[in-house]
This record gives sequence, C-alpha cells and structure tokens, in this order.
Amino acid sequence: MTKYVFYAPNPTTSNILSEEESTHACRVLRLQIGAEIQILDGNGHKYVAKITAIDAKKTTFTNLTIVEQQIDNPYTIALWVAPTKQMERIEWMVEKCTELGIHSIGFFTSRYSERKELKLNRLEKIAISALKQSKNLYLPKIHPLQPLKKVLEEVSKNNSGQNLFAYISWPPVKTLAHQLLKNQSYQMFIGPEGDFSPEESESMLAANFTPFSLGKAILRTETACIASTHAIHVLHDL
Repeated sequence: MTKYVFYAPNPTTSNILSEEESTHACRVLRLQIGAEIQILDGNGHKYVAKITAIDAKKTTFTNLTIVEQQIDNPYTIALWVAPTKQMERIEWMVEKCTELGIHSIGFFTSRYSERKELKLNRLEKIAISALKQSKNLYLPKIHPLQPLKKVLEEVSKNNSGQNLFAYISWPPVKTLAHQLLKNQSYQMFIGPEGDFSPEESESMLAANFTPFSLGKAILRTETACIASTHAIHVLHDL
C-alpha cells in the first residue's frame, strides 16, 4: 500500500486536500497525477485514493475507497493536563500521546499551574502530523485551557465511564493497573509539576474520582501523560 499519507476531515464530501496538505504533496513529495495516496479522516476511517490534479494550493483526488475503519470503540481516553512552563514539553506530549492513540487532550489551570495561556493552533498541527506518521485512525480533539473546577464539573456531569487522577500520596495509592476498570470512557487528569493542591485532590476524591499512582518514581507531568496513556492500551491488550 502507498506510503503517502494525508489528513482530510471530510473526504467523502470534499475531494480537495487542504492548502497545507496540497503544498506537502506538490512541493515536498512532488507527487504526480495518478499517484495513489492514503487519507485519514481522524474519525475512525482510512481510505486510498488517486490524485487527479496537483497544485500547491489545491490538490484533488478521486477513486476514494475505504480500507480500514473502527467506529465502535471498546474504550476511549480523554486526557486532561495542567500545561508545563516549557511549551516544547507540551508539544512533545501531544505528539507522543497521538502516536499511541488518544481521543482528546484538554488543558486546565490549577493552584500550582505554571502556564496560564496556551495557543492551540500549533498543537493541532503537531497532532495531525503524529496521526499521519502513526497511521492511527483517530485525531484527538484539542480542548482549550480552562479552570480545573469548571472541567471537573463538566466531567462529573457528562462522563458515565471512569474518572481518574494521578495522586501522589504516602502511603501511595494503588497503581493504574489495579485501579483501571476495563472498556470504559476514561477521563484522566494529570496535575502540574507541583501536583494538585490538597484541596483539589480532596474535591476529586469527594466526586468519586479514582486516584492512581504510576509507581515509586515521581514523573514529570508530560511523562506521566504518556505513561498513563500507554498503560491503558497495554492493560486492554492483556
């Protein structure tokens, strides 16, 4: 199968690649008319198609054929994280979690947060690039920065699955492997470098959020995000 992979959110209703994807096809890959490409819609489908016209601003395709799909997910992962001070660490986390497979990534401010502003445009581009590289079928939705209290209220109200949060305590709580209920809609919270405040942790415990640890080591925020995401996938494969 072709190695050329592109992202198009609505390929069944529009046979035109975005200007950014068109530029990549025309000027970077230098594809020709008739070249076979793969298209990911980020919503559970993979297609193959053939280029009918190529231009840096508008590349079109035809013969769209679905080759893989996953509509009904046995479980979904939504990650919520307090962004770190260094933006490149957040970008790295988004890239790796997308490669591993995740359905949404959201950001919150808390008492010990290091960053109060966040531009999503670059994070969305990084997620698209990681989607194409990994050939996963789902592009995570990137949620803007919100106060932790607001996010907790929305999650408590709307999620019927398992709500989880990384909890640093002594003695430590059970690890994620022992706390996870399989085949759920997971809303997973990772705190800032300074962790959640005692009041924030207590509010999540009072709302029946499940605390978990990732072992003896104290991980960086972005490392904890990646480790938790990967652990959920591994535990479902066992």
